[in-house]
Amino acid sequence: MQPITSTGYVKVGNDYINPHNIAHIGKNSDNTTCVTYNVVAQGPNGIGPSSDRIPVDSDKFAQCANKAMQTGEIIDVMA
Repeated sequence: MQPITSTGYVKVGNDYINPHNIAHIGKNSDNTTCVTYNVVAQGPNGIGPSSDRIPVDSDKFAQCANKAMQTGEIIDVMA
């Protein structure tokens, strides 16, 4: 049998984030969420993990990411 791997996405505004690419979810001091990905990118200080600042509460974002991974749905964190 073929294993079923669901890839849901977290929708933030017009962006779709694949939760399988997330390495770390942290909290910024202004209550936004810092998301670090397990993909590297060329940045101003050399090559490093790419990251985003997301304007939602980190607990809510983490819940949405977990739900997207489990269900394979697109979960809108702004909704």
